This record gives sequence, structure tokens and C-alpha cells, in this order.
Amino acid sequence: MRIRTAALVLMCMHFSIASVVYADELIITAAQLDNLGVKFGAPKVADLANDFQAPARVRIPPTNDYAVVPILPGTIKKLGVSAGDSVSKGESIAWVGSPDFLTMQGEYIEAFHLLGIAETRYANDKILNNEGIVSSRQLAESEHEVEDHRVAEQRLRHSLKLAGIEAAEIKALRDSLLLQPEMILRAPVQGFVLEEFSTAGQRIDPSQAVYRIADLSTLWLVIDVPFMKSLDLVPGATVLVKQRERSVSAKVSNIGRHVDEDNQTIVVRAVIESDSGLAPGQFVTAMFTKNRTDKYLLLPAGSVVRKDTQDYVFVQIKDGVEARAIEVIRQAQGQIFIGTGIDANESIVIRGTAALKARWLGMGGGE
Repeated sequence: MRIRTAALVLMCMHFSIASVVYADELIITAAQLDNLGVKFGAPKVADLANDFQAPARVRIPPTNDYAVVPILPGTIKKLGVSAGDSVSKGESIAWVGSPDFLTMQGEYIEAFHLLGIAETRYANDKILNNEGIVSSRQLAESEHEVEDHRVAEQRLRHSLKLAGIEAAEIKALRDSLLLQPEMILRAPVQGFVLEEFSTAGQRIDPSQAVYRIADLSTLWLVIDVPFMKSLDLVPGATVLVKQRERSVSAKVSNIGRHVDEDNQTIVVRAVIESDSGLAPGQFVTAMFTKNRTDKYLLLPAGSVVRKDTQDYVFVQIKDGVEARAIEVIRQAQGQIFIGTGIDANESIVIRGTAALKARWLGMGGGE
């Protein structure tokens, strides 16, 4: 009996190992493939568009564009920078006189001290509760009071930070009880002042921006590409812009899906990779060039199947087909651009993939 059990275990191990090793190969005859309606075809080498030019404009990525606004109404006392100036993150750039700001500081000091009193009361009630002098209900009320005051203190502390007071200055406010006379607006990021909207003495409120500041370390090219040309583009394609005596390089990061009805163009976005000297809002001419080191293959979209998060195609082998992982670059008009995973001289299943996928997943244990 033990010998039979051991033999059974070895057989199970053998089939388990075989399943893992050969899970991506389907041993299937030519007749069976015909019965399943499987048809093979060779991938086509993508005939990318020749070099061409298109109009473009330079934009700031939305995540790098900031408006500096006060969180409370007031009057601008002084401006520290002007359009075109460079700023450092956290640099003081404007001073605003605001009665509401003074009130907020006073409310914060009061909330901080009330929190301290509540914490002391709770600590005492906890000791007295252990001695049986204070009821559990009173202790719970003391704990709830601490939580309420802690929330009020945190809310006002975060409001002061939004108003331009830094953590060290908030601590100094608690210790000294001396209110800051003016609300300070600070640069949210290291970058450049693009626009200046206010003047000294002007009354402002939270709906009015004082400055527009941007981080220009990364810029976008927003390019209007003719739709038929866009079909040959893939993410990572090289874009060049002539800037005086130098060429600025960018890489395609996004290819739009909406075609403009008036001019039949599609928006393509490229990321500028270096200190380009280009300015936001500038109109330029973008030149698309083939990346001569890359070769893309084309297959019908129906050739590709998906398992979990990976794309596959079925490649013909001696005894059947093999499920091969591929890198999908882009899909356009029913065609799949494939970067890696197959060669141009291989035979790929272009029809009957659904039946093969069902057999494959059944063999491999499902999705």
C-alpha cells in the first residue's frame, strides 16, 4: 500500500511539473487546428511614415503649473517678485494684511490651550477612575472632549499652514503668543513666475490669484498630426524641434483618440527631455523621425489574447502552437503594433484564437 501511495505521489509530481513546463505549449495536430478554424499568417513589418513635419505648441504639464492665491481676504502690502523672476520652493513672495488672518491665529492659540486643558483633565480622570472615584461614563466624556479639541487644533493648524505659516513659526506662535501681522504667500515650487495679476494696495480674496508660477524642468509639445500620419506613430517616437542652431529632442508619450472634424488632425503629446530653451505658449514646427533602431511588427487585433495583465499570441511550432508573451506598443484601426516577443518569419494564429485560448487556459489552470 505504501509503495502504491508513493508511486501515485510521484505520478502527480510528474504531471504537475510537466504542466508547469509545458503550460504555454498546446500539442495539437494539423487536422485538429483545421477543425477549430485556425488560420496562420506572418506578421508584417510596420512601414512607419517617412519623416514629416507638423505644427506644435509648447505647454506646461498641468501638474507643474500653479496659481498662488490667499486663503483669506485681505490687502496686498508688498510684492516680492515679478513676472520672469525665478523662485525657490517656500520662498516668501507676497505679504497680505488680513484681519481674518489675525483672528485665525488667535483661534488657534485658544484651541491649543483648550486641548492641553482637556488632556490634563482626561489624565486626571483616568487616575481617579482606576481608584474608583470617577465613573467610566465621566472618563469617556473626558476622552471625547480631548478628541473634539484635538480635531479643532489640527484644523486651525493646517489652516495656518495654508495661510503661509511654517511649522516652526506655528510653534513660536504657541510659545510667544505673538501674532504675525501679515499673511505671507510662498512659492509652491521651484520655478519661474509666469504672470503677475495684482499690485500693492489691491484688495484680494481667495478667488483671485496673485501669481502664476511654473516648474519648467519638463515641457510638453502638443502637436497637431494628420490622422493618417498618426496611424504610423508609436509611443517613444522621436520628435525634433529646431531652436536656433540646435535641435531639441522629445519623445512621443501620448497619441490622442479624437479627430478634429475641421482639419482631420489628432493631438499627439511629446515630452521634451532636456533644457530646451523653449518657452510655454511658443509655436514651433515639430519633425517626426523614424527611430532606425526599432522594428515594429503588425498583426490583426484579433490575433492577440490576454491572460491576467499580459498579452499573448499563438505561434506555430512543430507539434502545435505556443502561447508567446508579447509587448503591445499600440493599437490602431484593427492593427496591433508589437515591439518584442515574435519574429517576422514566424507563423502566427490570426483566426481561431478564441478556441485556442479556451484550450490553453483549461490546460494551464484558468485565468
